[in-house]
Amino acid sequence: MSLLRHFCWVWLAVFALSACTGSDDEKTGSETQKYYFLESLAMVENAGRSLQKSDLSVPELQTALSTMDEGLKLAFQVEAKFLDQFDPRLSKNYQRYFVKGVESYRLGIEAGDSEEQQQGLKLLSQWAAFWLEAQQPVNAKLQSQ
Repeated sequence: MSLLRHFCWVWLAVFALSACTGSDDEKTGSETQKYYFLESLAMVENAGRSLQKSDLSVPELQTALSTMDEGLKLAFQVEAKFLDQFDPRLSKNYQRYFVKGVESYRLGIEAGDSEEQQQGLKLLSQWAAFWLEAQQPVNAKLQSQ
């Protein structure tokens, strides 16, 4: 009987430890998603500001485009379920306006297609209008995590 009791205690300890680990994993995952989201926004915004300079050198252009690419890579890592907890419209608008806008703008630059660039800027403008309204409450919720 003591062997069975010992086995039960070991099983309970393992179960309790795995439950704690899952919570830590969720927190770590949430922090990672938060980083991907906020950093993607910051990188694309910084790249956009750099690209607006009238006297942009070739190395500065390359750096700005590289920064935009890195921001887009991070944007692809952001999960819809993470964003949905902050605003029910956030994941859809992030994907539809921000990600698609950056993609379109970036592809337009690469192809020398001003129409594609303008489509990207239009989508990014729609993102900016949404984000202007949603940013403060979303950031407050992100900070309270």
